[in-house]
Order: sequence, then C-alpha cells, then structure tokens
Amino acid sequence: MHFTIITITLITILGAVLRIMGIAKDGGLWNDEYVSWAIATIPFGKGFVHGVFQQCHMPFYYLYLKFFNLFSSNDTFLRVTSVIPGIISIPVMYLVGKEKSKLTGYMCALFTALSSLLIYYSQEVRFYSHLFLFSVLSLYFTIRTIKKPRKRNLTGLIISNFLILFTHTIGFIYVFFDLVFVSIKLKKLYKKFVQTTWIITSILLLTVLPLMIKIMLLTNSISQWWSKLNFNRILQLICDYFTPVISNISLIENIHGISLESVSIVIPSLISIAVFIAAIADKNLRKQNQILLIPTGVIIVGIIAASLGKFALEAKYLIEIYPVLILVFCATIDSYNKIWFKALIFFIFFASQMAYIFSPNYASFRPREEGNKYIADLIENSKLKKDDFIVMTYYPASRFQKYTDFSKFNVLEIYKGNFNYFYTPFLTSEEALKVGKNKYRGAFLNSITPVESFYGSTLINKINEEVYHKMKPGQKVAFIFLDSVTFLDEPTFAAVVTNPEMYKKAALPFLVFSNIRNEIVKTLPINASHIRYEAKGAWTVVTVEY
Repeated sequence: MHFTIITITLITILGAVLRIMGIAKDGGLWNDEYVSWAIATIPFGKGFVHGVFQQCHMPFYYLYLKFFNLFSSNDTFLRVTSVIPGIISIPVMYLVGKEKSKLTGYMCALFTALSSLLIYYSQEVRFYSHLFLFSVLSLYFTIRTIKKPRKRNLTGLIISNFLILFTHTIGFIYVFFDLVFVSIKLKKLYKKFVQTTWIITSILLLTVLPLMIKIMLLTNSISQWWSKLNFNRILQLICDYFTPVISNISLIENIHGISLESVSIVIPSLISIAVFIAAIADKNLRKQNQILLIPTGVIIVGIIAASLGKFALEAKYLIEIYPVLILVFCATIDSYNKIWFKALIFFIFFASQMAYIFSPNYASFRPREEGNKYIADLIENSKLKKDDFIVMTYYPASRFQKYTDFSKFNVLEIYKGNFNYFYTPFLTSEEALKVGKNKYRGAFLNSITPVESFYGSTLINKINEEVYHKMKPGQKVAFIFLDSVTFLDEPTFAAVVTNPEMYKKAALPFLVFSNIRNEIVKTLPINASHIRYEAKGAWTVVTVEY
C-alpha cells in the first residue's frame, strides 16, 4: 500500500512538473484562448449567455473559468487552471488501470503523466484538459458499473457523462457509445438497471438539448475549413495520441534520416500500432478489450462527419476516447506472459517519451505562435501615433484588446466574419462560406497579373477608399497579417489558382487571406516611404508612411 502511494505520488509530481515547465508563454493568449477568457469576463446579466451561444462549445468551461477569473486574469494564472485537472487525471487514470492490475494502473498513470498531448492542453486556456478528466471518470465508472451494477457506480457514470455533455458539443457521441456498451454488457442480467441508466441520462440530456441545438445548428463555425479527410489525418491521430511529437505530421512524411524527432515519432507509433493489432487479433485479448468498441464507434462517426466537411478529425476533438486507448494499450502490454518482453516494450516506449523532453519542440516549451500579445509588441514597435491607421486581417481588433488599446487609431477590419464585403458585397458572409471557392476564382486569377498590368480589385478599391484616401502626409498605416493563414506567396498562390485540382483541395481561408496579403503588399502606394516589415511568432506587421 505504501509503495503504491509513493509510486503514484512520484508519477503525479513528474506529471505536474512537466505541465508547469514553460507555462509562461511570451505571446500571451492565442485566439481560442482569448475567446474563452473574453466570454468568462462577461457578467451574467450583461450577455454571458449570449456570448456562450455564439461559440461552438458548451458552457461548463466558461463557468469554470469565470470563477477563477474573479481572482486574476493574468495569462499564466489562467493557464494554471487547466493544469489542475491535468494533474488530477494522473491518479484517477491509475484507478482505471488498477481495475485490471496494479501494473496496468502504474503504466496508465505514467502514460498520462508523460502524454505530450495532455501536457500541451494542460497549458492552454481551453477545456480539453477538463474534458479528458471527465472522460477518465466516465471510463472508471463504466468499468465499475459493469463489474458491480450499484447505485453509486451508476451515479458516478451519469454525473461524469453529464459533465462531458455540458462541456463538449459533440460529447454526446462518446456518451451514446459508452451507454450502448454498458447496455450490451448488462442487458441479460440487469435489464431494469439498463433502462434506468438510459432514462436518467435522457432526462439530463434534455436539460442541455436546447443549448446543443442552438450551438450545433445555429452557430457559424468554420473549423471544417481547415482540414480535409485523408490518410494523413489518421496518421496524425496516432502521432498525437502515442508519440511526444504533437501535430507535426509533416515530419512523418519528410523523414530522411535519424534524428530525435524521427525516432520519437516512428518508434512509439510502431509500438502502439503493433500493440493494438495484438489487442484485436488475439482471441483472449480481444475479449478483454471489448471496450475498444466505444472509441471505434466514435472514430467511425468522426470519419463520416469529416468526409462530409462537418468536422475536423483532430485528436483534441476526439479526446474523450483517449482514456480508453491508454487503458487498452497498457493492459495489452501487461497481458504478455513474458516479464522480460513487456518490460522491454515498456522501457522502449516510455524512454522515447522521456528523451523528447530535451527537444526544444517538447510540448511544455511549445510557444503559442499566434499569441495575441505579439500584436501589442509589433504595434508598439511600429511607433504609430494618434489617428494613424491599422488594417487588421483575419481577426478583428476586439480579439487583441486585452493587450492593446485601439481607440486612438483608425482601424479597418478584414476578418473571417466580413471578408465577403471586400470581395462580393452582394453576398452574405454565410453565402460566401458556401460558394466563395466558385465566386472568387475570377478575382483570384485577376490578382496574380503582374503589378504593371494590375488595375486593382474590389478589395484594393475599398482599402483605397477607407484608408489611403483618408490619410494625410506623415501618417502611417500598419497592415497586420497572420502568417499561418497567409502563407501562400504570390507565385505559390498563382500555382494553386491556375491548377483546378490544387484549387479544389485548397482551403478557402488560406486562399482568401493569402490573396488579401498579396494584393496589399503588391499595391503599396508608389509614393509611400519607410516601408517597414517586422515579424513575431506567426504575425507580420507591414508599416507604411504615406
């Protein structure tokens, strides 16, 4: 008993240290984090509910963050609020694994402590760390309910699943397959118990159903713009869940030699794939790991939704299934009869996780390149004066007001919600999202003509009208670009828009905002002076004195 307490305490301390290292990020909060904070700061009677409804996720996290925001709105403090559930998840995951054996419990706890994905989101002002904790609790009570169908286990299962529903808009997919699995396991001996479970869960679901309908059907979310379903998306799931290198699928495609990154991707990936093949192929292990039916169902639904363009197949959006995958992975290794073999697999897998801690790209040290505080630094360095102009692209100025006061500047915003005005004013933003690829093709082709024969566009005409024609000699205008969105320079952009196959595959925001940047840069007034470029993180500011 004392050995177990000491071991889990040490593993938990290790996980806490890895989550606290590098938690102070230079760039401040990036957009999604900023939205979390901004909604949490709205008073209950002054638009909080409306603010929640405008987002694509459920209210729990905003309520949670609102409580902590009463004490401080410091960026690092806000990140610590995500560290808390991240640390708690470690001993709880031990309890999950312990349902098979203590060794499985130790491995589950260590896996959770070392997971780069969990470390990364334990440092982010978002709800994914909390959602993982609720999913661990759901898994624990799922196993306990099947083993011992008692009221307290059922209560724990229902509460944890309700927390998932109240946190994640698509959490109902996991909850549905979880309850189906419980029902299958108990239907023969505990029919009334199963019926009670579904009735109570359905009642709780009805309490959040209006929110789910409003958020899912009436909120305009454009997450699906960013990624198309392909085999690389599946590889990225494996990479994010089982290797210390997160969201770097390009490394898998471009490995040409041995490096810390390549070893840290390939070895854990191969081990995890081999372990799961064994978990499914072996008859005895397959029976033990029937709980894999839950993530299988969730992933199938996710793939279908992604193929329809309604969902981005990313590890964070499917984080509810992560505890099940960790459990099956560790339990399968523990099932090997030869101690030396499972010790070897255990050592190689976790050694590769630990080795990557010394990489500058390790999760704890990963900067938020899109951090909004970088904009404050760039604007300050531009030495703008009162009544100078700022042209914001991709995000409106309201997304940076935690760090910058825009009230003394003339600000023009070309962002995700109004870019249609600068291309096709006769289309609404909703219509532009649907038909923009077809409608804007002509404008894109026109924009790639050589500068000497480029006669402008609707976009440039509006910028001339609202910025240049209003400027006085000596005034400045600062154009703000997000490099991670506007990365298609003019030659690359031209190659894409002139190739029907490439154009079809390209994401609309990359095309729109790359074109905005290219046109602005190409048409800087001939009589402009002191053109200045500066970049920080994923941001670039081009300052022009007129």
